[in-house]
Amino acid sequence: MPDISLLTFARWVHVLGGAAWLGEVVVIVFVLVPTALRMEPAARLDFVGRVFPRIFRLASVLASFTLIAGAALNYLLTGWQNLGAYFSSPRGVFIAIGGGLGLALGLFHFFVEHRIEPGIKVMSQNMSPEEAARIVKVLTIVPRAGLCVMLAIFVSMMIGARGF
Repeated sequence: MPDISLLTFARWVHVLGGAAWLGEVVVIVFVLVPTALRMEPAARLDFVGRVFPRIFRLASVLASFTLIAGAALNYLLTGWQNLGAYFSSPRGVFIAIGGGLGLALGLFHFFVEHRIEPGIKVMSQNMSPEEAARIVKVLTIVPRAGLCVMLAIFVSMMIGARGF
């Protein structure tokens, strides 16, 4: 049996990191993007160019905490040797699904979303209206899809941790 205090610490970091990451995405979807869409184009460019790079950095920190703590939990519980234990019960399957989705979302954030970030940093500079509209559209769609995935992760993990 692993050290309970280390297991408890990893679990708290994992849950709090995931909850904060989910909260950040909720703020993006329901506050920041709608606010940006109501602004005049010049103000929108400035707002998005100033705010979203910070949002991406915060998401990177929160995703890192969540994924590292999740990996630590996995190691503390299975030693990465008995991963079949996840598939021996319905609750374990839900944990595996949530973990897989979380890993996929984290990889998407680190390897795909970061391709968007340079365009956002220069958005307030010399960008055509067509390019700016494309970036704003991406900033509308990607967080919504991320929110759906994060909600699926949370529900899956909650079922896995406590049952239906």
